Amino acid sequence: MKDVTLVPLAPSDREQFIKDNQDTFRFGALEEFGLRDDHIDEDGEIISGSIIGQSIDEGAAYRILQHGKPVGGVVIRTQFDRGELELLFTDPSVHSSGIGYAAWCAIEEMYPQVAVWETSTPYFEKRNIHFYVNRCGFRIVEFFNEHHCDPQEQEDAQFDMFRFEKQLPASPEAVREQIRRVTYFEDIMQQAAQMLETEKGADAPSPALTELRRQLTEYYGSDAWDRDYAADETGLLPENLHRGVLSEDGLWNLLEALDETFPQRDTAES
Repeated sequence: MKDVTLVPLAPSDREQFIKDNQDTFRFGALEEFGLRDDHIDEDGEIISGSIIGQSIDEGAAYRILQHGKPVGGVVIRTQFDRGELELLFTDPSVHSSGIGYAAWCAIEEMYPQVAVWETSTPYFEKRNIHFYVNRCGFRIVEFFNEHHCDPQEQEDAQFDMFRFEKQLPASPEAVREQIRRVTYFEDIMQQAAQMLETEKGADAPSPALTELRRQLTEYYGSDAWDRDYAADETGLLPENLHRGVLSEDGLWNLLEALDETFPQRDTAES
C-alpha cells in the first residue's frame, strides 16, 4: 500500500489515539456479538483507556498515516531480539485495503534487530486472526482461557485470547542483540555467584540476590535461552564472548546452589 507511513504518537494526539483504538475494538465486537454487553471493560469499553494508556507508556506508539491522514495506530515493545506487538488497529472505514499489512511491513523494517515477534488477540476477532496468520506470517502458539490463563493477567480480567509468534531469519542486528543479552545475563550470573558466597549463612537472601535469581531462572526457562544456545551451537556468536550462562551445567549448578542455600518458600496463605 503506497503512501502509508508510521509517525511517533504526539502527546497531543494521545486521547484521540485511545478513542480510535476503542472504536475499532467496539466495531469488531459488534460484528461478532451484536449489542450484547458481556465483553465490556471497566470504563464501558471493550478495552479500557487505562490499558491502552499503559501500553503507550511502556512501549513505542505510532500513528498510521495514509496520505498524511490518521487511519490507525500501533504500539510495540522490544527487548533485545524480541518484540511484542501490543496494539495494531486501523479505522473500520479502511479495512481490507492493505493499510494494516503495509504498517506491519514498516514495523519489520524499522526494527531489524527483532528476530521473534509476539502478539495476541481475542478469540472473536476473526479479522485479526486472519490478518496475523494468513497475511503477516504469524502462527498460533497458545490459547489463553479459563483453564490456561495468561500469567501476565488476572484470571478474571481477560478474554479468551490467542497468542501468536513470528520468527524471522537471524539478521546481523538480531545477532548483535543476542550478544547483548548473553553479556547481560553472563554479568548477572557472575554477580549472583559472588553474592551467594558472601551471603552464605544468612537466614534469607538479600533483595538484590533474590532479583538476580529471579531473572536467571526466568531466562533459563525461556525461548530466548534456547535461541541463544542454538546460536552458539551453530557458530553465530563470537568465539571470545564470555558465555558461561549458556553452559547448562554452569547455570544449572548455580541455580541449584541458590535453591540449596536459600530454599524458596511458598508464600501462599495456608
